[in-house]
Amino acid sequence: MDSDALFHVKQLFWQGSYKACIEEATSVNISDLSDPESLSRALYAARSHLALAPPATSAATSLLQSALSANEPPASARAIKAFADFVDASGEDKESKLEELRDLLLEYEGEEVNEETREEERIVRCMAGTAFILQNEVEEAVTTLTEGCGKTDLECTALLIQLLLSLDRRDIAQTTYQSAKQWGEDSLLIQIMEAWIGMKTGGRPLNQSYYLYEELYQQPSGRTPAILASHAAAHLLLGHIDEAKADILEAQQRQDGKEDPAVLSVGSSLHMPEAYQRLASAQPEHPFVAALEAKSAAFDEAAAKYSVSA
Repeated sequence: MDSDALFHVKQLFWQGSYKACIEEATSVNISDLSDPESLSRALYAARSHLALAPPATSAATSLLQSALSANEPPASARAIKAFADFVDASGEDKESKLEELRDLLLEYEGEEVNEETREEERIVRCMAGTAFILQNEVEEAVTTLTEGCGKTDLECTALLIQLLLSLDRRDIAQTTYQSAKQWGEDSLLIQIMEAWIGMKTGGRPLNQSYYLYEELYQQPSGRTPAILASHAAAHLLLGHIDEAKADILEAQQRQDGKEDPAVLSVGSSLHMPEAYQRLASAQPEHPFVAALEAKSAAFDEAAAKYSVSA
């Protein structure tokens, strides 16, 4: 499970190189999903399909079809299928898909962290936690990501830190990061967590964040929409407007970057043409869109209290 090949799969997934992750994960025969390493590769490939913009839900579930049709389908595959259905659902149907994820979590309630089932549990917690975050179920997301194996899983911790930063709780995010650093060693995901916090902090930590994204940017597989958006955001926060715009333009020239939410969000902050309109049209519930619409409505309400005198 700790083979060099799987190491590269994880690295690509963590840095947002989802297409490269899919290619790497499926570069060997993974048809036998009863094999733990093949299943792990398929899970990362499926999650990469779901992380694309727009998500490729059918491709994600088809990769796991043999596991899902087994007599006892693994919980990890069932969690990804439930998440894919959640992404495709709307209205009340989304809530029913959340219930499926809650039911999967119940299988681990009160259980000791077992190394044999750890991989299954952590995938369930990642998928459920992501769904809860998307549904703004903050307390449920925090509980999911901090119980069981989530306490010492890098991907659960990374999701938690993203959530905390979105809630402007940099203090708790910093404490969570420092704790993870003790057992997560110097993995790429630890460095990325530090970069997220640095971009919220400013000053010297912001410069360190820029250096990490510059390093990723220079790698052969580094110029993905996710890395370009992060590189642009670091430039923007440092006041390098032209460089930030150049990154967004480069990202938009890529097929998988035209509608990428992160690219469009940074592009909107840079007042680039049509970036905000495309983001609002494609993802009206995106946090950036919701925040801007709320502020616009508050301004209109305040302005309506005053009349212009002749």
